[in-house]
Amino acid sequence: MKDPSSTHPELIKEISALKQRIKELEATTISEDEALDIINAVHEPLINLDQDLRVVKASRSFYEFFKVKPEDTVGQLIYDLGNKQWDIPKLRELLETILPQKATLDNYEVEHDFATIGKRIMLLNARQIQRVSGKERIILLAIKDITERKELEQQLHLAIEDITELKKLEQQLHTMSLTDELTGLYNRRGFSTLAQQQLKITDRTKKDMLLFFADLDKMKHINDTLGHQEGDKALVEIATILKEVFRESDIIGRIGGDELAVLAIDTTDETREVLTNRLHNYLDDYNRPEGRNYTLSLSIGIAHYDPEKPSTLDELMTKADRLMYEEKRNKQH
Repeated sequence: MKDPSSTHPELIKEISALKQRIKELEATTISEDEALDIINAVHEPLINLDQDLRVVKASRSFYEFFKVKPEDTVGQLIYDLGNKQWDIPKLRELLETILPQKATLDNYEVEHDFATIGKRIMLLNARQIQRVSGKERIILLAIKDITERKELEQQLHLAIEDITELKKLEQQLHTMSLTDELTGLYNRRGFSTLAQQQLKITDRTKKDMLLFFADLDKMKHINDTLGHQEGDKALVEIATILKEVFRESDIIGRIGGDELAVLAIDTTDETREVLTNRLHNYLDDYNRPEGRNYTLSLSIGIAHYDPEKPSTLDELMTKADRLMYEEKRNKQH
C-alpha cells in the first residue's frame, strides 16, 4: 500500500496531465486515429462515448483496469458494459443530467462494486469534444481510481479518532490521579503538585500566601454513631463550604481522612481574618437548620508564606498542622 504522502502528488500530476491533453483536444479538431493515440498515451483509464452514450473507443488502460475486452466494449451502451455493471445511478446523473448543462465536469466522485474488480471509488472527469467538421461531438470520460487513497484517508481519520480518545482517556486518568473521588477536591498528590508549582510562581511575583490546614472535628464520633455514610456526607458538606469561602484561584485539597488544606494565593494582612470569619459564618449557616444529627466544626491552623523568606511546602504544612492541633486541643479543655 502506498504512502499517502506519495499518492497525492502522483494523483495531482496525472490529473493535471490529463486536463492538459483534454484542453488540446478542445482547442483543435483532430482525426480519430490521433484521438486514439492521445487516449492510449494517458495512464489512467479513458473511454470515448458518442452522443447516444455508446462506446466509440477506450484506452488500453481502461481494458486492463476493468478487465474487459474491446469486442465486448466498443459499440455498447456504457450502462450495458460488463453485464450492466456500469448501470450506476451517479454515472447516469453525470452523463444525462449534469454534462448536457455543463460542457466540462471535474472530480465527480462515484462509488461502485464491480463483479470483476470489486468495490471501487472513482473520480470522473468528463468533457464534450468537438470532432472534425461535420461530425457530432463526443464525450471523453477520464476515470481515476482513488480507492486506495480513500482507504488511507479513512485509516488516517480512524487513527486520529483513536488518538483523540486516548488523549481524553489520558486526561481522565490524570484528573482521577489528582482528584479526591468523594469530595471532588484535589487529593494529596494533586494538592502537593499544584501547591509546589504555585510556590515557584510566588517566588517570582513576590505575593504572600496563607496555608489553611483544617481537621473536621468529631469525625470519628460521626462515623461510629451515625455510620460512615453520614461521615462521607459531612466531608462533602465541608468541601462545599471551602469552595464557597475561597476563590477559584486558591488550591483546595483533601489531604487524607478528615484533613483538608487550602493554599490561599495573593493575600494581604487582612485576608487571614476575612477568610476565617467567612468560614465560620458558612459553618454557622450549615448548622442552623433543625434536625441535624451533628454539628459541622473545623479546627484550623494557618501558616503564612513570605516570599522574602521562602520555605518549602512541607515546612509550611508542618507549621499549619501544628497550629491546627493546638486549636483542637484547646477545644477539648
